[in-house]
Amino acid sequence: MRRAFSASIILAVVLTGGLGSCRREQPALTHVVVNQAFEHLLYIGLYVAKDKGFFAQQGLDVEIDTGGGDAQAFSALTSGQAQFAQGDPAFVAIANEKGWQGRVVAMAVDRAAIWGVTLDKSIKPFTDPAGFRGRTVATYPNPNTAYVIQEQLDEKAGLKVGKTTKILQVPFGTEIATLHNRQADIAQTIEPNASQIELQGGTVVFSYADAYGPLAFTGVMTSKKLIDDNPQLVQKFINAYEQALQFIQTDPQSTQIIAEKRLPNLPPDVIKAGLARLVQSGCIPKHAAVNEESWQKLLQIRVDVGDLKRLPTEALVDNTFANNALPR
Repeated sequence: MRRAFSASIILAVVLTGGLGSCRREQPALTHVVVNQAFEHLLYIGLYVAKDKGFFAQQGLDVEIDTGGGDAQAFSALTSGQAQFAQGDPAFVAIANEKGWQGRVVAMAVDRAAIWGVTLDKSIKPFTDPAGFRGRTVATYPNPNTAYVIQEQLDEKAGLKVGKTTKILQVPFGTEIATLHNRQADIAQTIEPNASQIELQGGTVVFSYADAYGPLAFTGVMTSKKLIDDNPQLVQKFINAYEQALQFIQTDPQSTQIIAEKRLPNLPPDVIKAGLARLVQSGCIPKHAAVNEESWQKLLQIRVDVGDLKRLPTEALVDNTFANNALPR
């Protein structure tokens, strides 16, 4: 009995040691920092990549920091505080004119994720921007992309800003208030605001995503140095991002669960409606590769408003990683 008991102890020690060895042999995850401009529903691709374990499957321990704005997120990248940034990809072109070398390596939002909402029941949904005739539209201040898009659509419809239509420039987050105090007939807004006001009795009357078409609205950016020094790391990051975008298209329920955990202050019905609109409109792309038409549209806007001196001659988009991440 004593001999059998001793043998059991020895066996347990051997097994425990063996399991410990197996645990020690597991490779450690590589720590990576990505700085996002905001914690937002638009960034669902990043959250799915993290929370579904797609980054971990690639051997990455991804830390998501929040800069509080596009400029802050990009600054974290250029200062070396982060290996990746998610926000307005135009910053890569703007920084390039100042000598910093970066690349856009994935697209997170591929349309103008903006919708026109109203509380006026007499205004019916329209697709032709001529429907803005005689209306005052609240938008974010010039040179914000939202303002430029409104101005360009008005011109395309033959409307004269200040005469046949008006643009009311208001700070971010105050656009809905202009409807309540009747300063504006229609307000430009993003998700989840559009779905929230719709569920509260308002109406989404115009889709800028549909009217304006492809536009590089939010991108994943990194430095040219990281691409040169560690292309494997960049590839792993984009592999996970590609997987996340495909997951969003095929599993809306699981995507919503992740969004609810990330954004606990939003009602589930708002998140559900907002995600559906973002996916159905094409704002959340099916794949990570940057659409060339989207990129050129963004650059032209930045030239028009003076953020860029001229269209860049250097290729600032690197789709190598996104293309490699696509299923064969």
